[in-house]
Amino acid sequence: MAILDLLISLQLVGIAAFAVSGALVAGERQMDWFGVMVLGIMVAVGGGTLRDVLLDVPVFWILAPWYVLMAAGCALAAIPLARWAHRVRRPVAIADAIGLAVFVALGTRKALEVGTTGLIAVIMGVLTGIAGGILRDVLANRTPIILRKEVYALAALSGASLYVVADGLGVPAGINLWTSIAAVLVIRLLAIIYNWSIPTLKVEPSDQE
Repeated sequence: MAILDLLISLQLVGIAAFAVSGALVAGERQMDWFGVMVLGIMVAVGGGTLRDVLLDVPVFWILAPWYVLMAAGCALAAIPLARWAHRVRRPVAIADAIGLAVFVALGTRKALEVGTTGLIAVIMGVLTGIAGGILRDVLANRTPIILRKEVYALAALSGASLYVVADGLGVPAGINLWTSIAAVLVIRLLAIIYNWSIPTLKVEPSDQE
């Protein structure tokens, strides 16, 4: 598969996965169909939008509006799933893990393509992966997942860093994409299955006024 075809295919997978995760959260919050669509679109294109604005490049969905239409369609198609999502073990987290893995790799690659340093590419990759989920959780009145004990941003950071290192070593683009995606997905899914978490900061309240 040509690299351009691979990039488009991965983008479609990521948008679909994030849109479904947004729809499932909307179902948990008992939103109407419009709310399902809005949440699905926000989580699907939010991270890429922030990345493109910060990189000062044309926003991807403005150049290709069908991305938004696809996100809306996937969110609406997930409505039947949202009705019984509460019976499935962490369906939102699983769909979100797929979207996270794909967009971290794509975001890191795009940043490198426009000439950023490796550090900035890692930051852009992480932002691409997590920003949409933050928007989803804020709009759904949930504590954003990166502010909880979940191994989430750490998985994104690992995948983005791996991409930059492999790119610097001259690893072919296709292999690099799949390696980064696999790293994020494996870490995130293992965290979901085994309830891995990051230690929390606990400060005892002071007795002094």
